[in-house]
Amino acid sequence: MNEICSGDENHVVLNVYDEPDSHNHPPSSKNKDSEMVFSIPFMQKVMGELLGTYFLIFAGCAAVVVNTNNDKVLTNPGIAIVWGLAVMVLVYSLRHISGAHFNPAVTIAFATCKTFPLKQAWAAINHSCIGAEI
Repeated sequence: MNEICSGDENHVVLNVYDEPDSHNHPPSSKNKDSEMVFSIPFMQKVMGELLGTYFLIFAGCAAVVVNTNNDKVLTNPGIAIVWGLAVMVLVYSLRHISGAHFNPAVTIAFATCKTFPLKQAWAAINHSCIGAEI
């Protein structure tokens, strides 16, 4: 923030824009919705959703298969723990990239509450479904 004082008067003007020389340029009227949909961070988000959903389904279903093939050694609480730990590890590892909405219903909820861009929601939902199907 820049402060500009003028002579004997007691006026202070504060520059509250993020740009250091924004007093020379008017603030941009560009809306966030008008940005490109297929940017690098966006592609990272959808790939994070795809891989996160894939690993979640893979770990949970693998626990069920191991339990079935090895005379119920894992038991139902063990399967639940595997699912819970898989979600925990994926949220910690992918939250900063994609937001970790591994369920399309969560993406829809965030899009309707306007905390996730509505234009990008369709791709995140599709990639979550693709990740679950792989």
